[in-house]
Amino acid sequence: MELTIEQALQQGVSAHKEGKLQEAERFYQAILQSQPAHPDANHNLGVLAVSVNKADSALPLFKTALEANPKVEQFWLSYIDALIKEKQFDNAKQVLEQAKTQGIAKEKLNVLEIQLTPITQVNEPELALQNKSLSLSQKRKKSSEQKKRKKATKQNLKTYNPSQEQLSSLLEHYQNGRFSDAEKLAKFITQEFPKHQFGWKVLGAVLQQTGRSVESLIPMQKSVQLAPQDAEAHSNLGATLKEAGRLDEAEASYKRAIALKPDYAEAHSNLGATLRELGRLDESEASYTRAIALKPDYAEAHGNLGNTSLELGKLDEAEASYKQAIALKPDYAEAHSNLGATLKEVGRLDEAEASYKQAIALKPDYAEAHGNLGGMLQELGRLDEAEASYKRAIALKPDYAEAHGNLGVMLQELGRLDEAEASYKQAIALKPDHAQAKHMLAALSGETTATAPLDYVEALFDNYATKFENSLVDNLKYKIPKVIAEMIIKDSKFDLLGSVMDLGCGTGLFGKEIKQFCEHLEGVDLSEKMLGEASKKKIYNELIKEDILAYLSNASLNFDYFISVDVFIYIGDLSDVFRLIKSRNKIGGKLAFSTEIYDGNDFFLEQSGRYSHSKNYIEDLCKKFGYKLRHYETQALRKDKNEYIIGGLYLLDF
Repeated sequence: MELTIEQALQQGVSAHKEGKLQEAERFYQAILQSQPAHPDANHNLGVLAVSVNKADSALPLFKTALEANPKVEQFWLSYIDALIKEKQFDNAKQVLEQAKTQGIAKEKLNVLEIQLTPITQVNEPELALQNKSLSLSQKRKKSSEQKKRKKATKQNLKTYNPSQEQLSSLLEHYQNGRFSDAEKLAKFITQEFPKHQFGWKVLGAVLQQTGRSVESLIPMQKSVQLAPQDAEAHSNLGATLKEAGRLDEAEASYKRAIALKPDYAEAHSNLGATLRELGRLDESEASYTRAIALKPDYAEAHGNLGNTSLELGKLDEAEASYKQAIALKPDYAEAHSNLGATLKEVGRLDEAEASYKQAIALKPDYAEAHGNLGGMLQELGRLDEAEASYKRAIALKPDYAEAHGNLGVMLQELGRLDEAEASYKQAIALKPDHAQAKHMLAALSGETTATAPLDYVEALFDNYATKFENSLVDNLKYKIPKVIAEMIIKDSKFDLLGSVMDLGCGTGLFGKEIKQFCEHLEGVDLSEKMLGEASKKKIYNELIKEDILAYLSNASLNFDYFISVDVFIYIGDLSDVFRLIKSRNKIGGKLAFSTEIYDGNDFFLEQSGRYSHSKNYIEDLCKKFGYKLRHYETQALRKDKNEYIIGGLYLLDF
């Protein structure tokens, strides 16, 4: 039976791997008779030629493969390596520069580029012009001495530099992923030729590739010391420093690389990633934009720009960046997953689900994509599927603390409290400062803490910001901002309320209701993204990102009203709030707020993770800090699991 092209290729590759080179060659040649430009057959035949020291025969084969499919990284590497073996250094340099524009892994190109760096020549002493006047015997003696010096010079070069065969071998080991062999040879070269940069550079790269970034630091530093003008060496050092968490030093290394090579797109992109981790998002955005300007088809830079845009709340721009990254690199699983996160943020859940599933199809072991899909399915109420996604994420990455924590929340929603407790404990074991798991475990076990962790509250509302109003107002029938505004206006004897501080202003739902009745309106909130939504309404004179207690402790307070709508459900102990407002505000005023009702005498951390407060507790605070209860009523706050949560609305004088 006649073989198809694909079958012939598979059999050729199998024979090649088994060392049956003649048999492999027959299969590859048969393919080329039918399809002379077949890229894989040409490339593999070239590899065979190189393996029997016929790099010259391999060159046209590699070139044909590359012209047929320039997207395959190995075709570039094989072609450049063969050009170097044939000492066609100028051609190799040209092809290497072309490879850089195709997104070929820079660390692999770095190794090849070193091979094209001329070995420093030892200067030979200049011969004096008076040779012409020497006698025949003197000339013979001089010629003999000159030959000895040349021989010594060659010997010195051998002493100070590894052989071309050793360098080629090291390069071949590294390129083919034989990292153990590459490491052994690199260590040998660094020991025998400690002043030759190439061994240090490859050793650092191997250690980084094999997950030993701490060990890679010394070789990377040595590489930079030996070749301080090598931009790639500085960039590689930056990557190692970034992975070690030494972000300021990483920034300096990337900037040095860029100073040496201003058009170094990868260094600009990596600098952007470092600046993003440092929280300098505007600078990060600028670095990514510069990288893309230098290299418009740089898929990873587009993807990373999307990440920064997402953090900046620029969701349309983030979506556009991810889509551009995917257009350039359709198998870019991370971009598909991050596009899913962006679509989820804007409520396009069906599209988000499709993006997450595409990421998983491209990269089935992508734990984060499984975890993100779980979160989205949980939001859609498809809890059985969400559970399966979280568990798959954990199976792929057992130390994935966020997946354990989120699984705990979902199991709690299902009423499987023992399992939820176990998930929270596992999340905390993996990440002792896991704010969500610690808070929810306390809620589940009946431990009433003083307040919810700030990290937990900030993350909760950052994740909720873009869909907050739609979820709360439309789905949960939330009307409390309007009710409290009406309560305050009805109580006031004046047309205008004066100055108002909206504590925990969120997206500005209360501000929208009260704006027309106050002379000055400010808001404070812990969530940057909630404040971003509030700023779009253009109703606040000032918006401040800060924790409420920190704000009340440090700001200059001069307000007629302090309002806190559905905020005290994340603060258990309210004594500091009452104390600071009464003691630090420059004038007397009013405090209005809502709470969930607790039947006991104090406050209580509910299993939901929210605090409830009794009327007795609020009255005790009033007595302690000099407030007067002016108005109290109960109201249905919002729906939770199809039932209304009953709360108390308070208006106090101070």
